[in-house]
Amino acid sequence: MTLKEQVEQYRRSLAEFNRWEAENPPPARSPDAILADLGFLMSCVSREEIIRDPDPGKLGIQRMRAKLARGFGLR
Repeated sequence: MTLKEQVEQYRRSLAEFNRWEAENPPPARSPDAILADLGFLMSCVSREEIIRDPDPGKLGIQRMRAKLARGFGLR
């Protein structure tokens, strides 16, 4: 398969996904349900792993992780 064919196949797949996504919107969820899911996911990961920063050069991610840790009482 040539690169041009691969690009065309990718474009067709993306167009099909976009069509499907437009016909199947995600269900509406309350903020409480979303926070409950986040709380569950955070409980599945050790405190040390949550605090560890795998890429210290990304300052935006550092700020987000710090806010999440404060929000879940980890710092």
